[in-house]
Amino acid sequence: MFKAINRNNRGFMLANFLFALSYGLWMHLRQLHLGDLGATPLEVGAVLGVISLAGGILPIPAGVLTDRIGPKRVMLAAWLLAALGTLVAAVATTWHAAGVGFAVFMLVIGANPATVSYVLLNTKDQQVENEAERVMATVFASWPAAMVFAPALGGVIADTLGIGADLWLGLLGFIASLLILMRLDDVRPEAPAKARQDWRVVRSNQRYLTLAIFYPLVVIALYLGYALVPTYLESVRGYSVGVIGTLFSVLSVGSLAANYVVGILRPRLSFAVLIVAVWLGTLAIWQTGNLVLVGVAFTLIGATSSMWLLAQTAVGESVSPSQRGLALGITESLAYGAIALASWAAGLLYEYTPAHDLPFIVGLIAMPVMLAIWLLPRWGGVLTEGADGDIYATASVNTSGASKRQQT
Repeated sequence: MFKAINRNNRGFMLANFLFALSYGLWMHLRQLHLGDLGATPLEVGAVLGVISLAGGILPIPAGVLTDRIGPKRVMLAAWLLAALGTLVAAVATTWHAAGVGFAVFMLVIGANPATVSYVLLNTKDQQVENEAERVMATVFASWPAAMVFAPALGGVIADTLGIGADLWLGLLGFIASLLILMRLDDVRPEAPAKARQDWRVVRSNQRYLTLAIFYPLVVIALYLGYALVPTYLESVRGYSVGVIGTLFSVLSVGSLAANYVVGILRPRLSFAVLIVAVWLGTLAIWQTGNLVLVGVAFTLIGATSSMWLLAQTAVGESVSPSQRGLALGITESLAYGAIALASWAAGLLYEYTPAHDLPFIVGLIAMPVMLAIWLLPRWGGVLTEGADGDIYATASVNTSGASKRQQT
């Protein structure tokens, strides 16, 4: 499969790997870093909600820009913001300031519509069944591949030098990933022959609208039990930062396996397998303190990231490339609004019972509801059928000041 991936997607895989490696050093330690700076669990939940809201600010305008100027420039701008936010968090001395830094970093989510668009524009034969899912699963496997060892490494560094050291090392990695990204070709969707009517086209696409409503609801169900897992493991189970970091490395092994599932199974079956895996993993974390079983649970919860990969691939295929950035931007913003709501709710539910297990219980109830909706013939047909419009595979590539047409 890797041989079928072109130069641009291979270069993006490397840049994405370095970005994930840098982010993975500290991404699962944000809650603990805020706690070290004086934030309570309720305040941590609130800050995580604000951070997620920040992630939802830029995807729509960034998606529109992706359709206008191409995905590469949008990715570069967003990754620069990520580096700036990491710098702010690294120098922060209060949890309020660190929260601002993490929120600025989350503006990088504006790049997500551009990354999906870029990979799809560099994907040949999108009309071939499951071809887009296979390429997306392979290219974006670079993220969990880095996460297999990045959180464990970050935990060791944090135990030795503090979480601040992870932030500084992450900043260096982001700069390296930017340098690689700058060397890739500037691939853009072909402009439509008629005047653009992006909002009207997206608004009239039934399959897209169904996906845009359904998947954010799935995100809420998945993240209720997931949002405060590090806090729960440290305060209730007594796990060290290093152990928690290692568990998130194990989680990434599960993400790699889940990406493989997405690449080989039909979307409808993939969804069922992924949500059952997350449900079982959430149940296990709640019910057992055995480290081996918790490790198995984290492997299962790794399916969470692949679920959104499945969602965004479906969204990208449901619209033409000239509206893809906007469509992906809308769903990305809705998803991070859903994560913000789930994080805020998890913070409230966490403090509601002495056992701090209510977020798990609510999430375990919500996930089967989402699976039941998915399996309904009427909804499932709309969610998994082909795109309403034509799928275009032509891109305009600008390199070294020249412009040419390339069939991707």
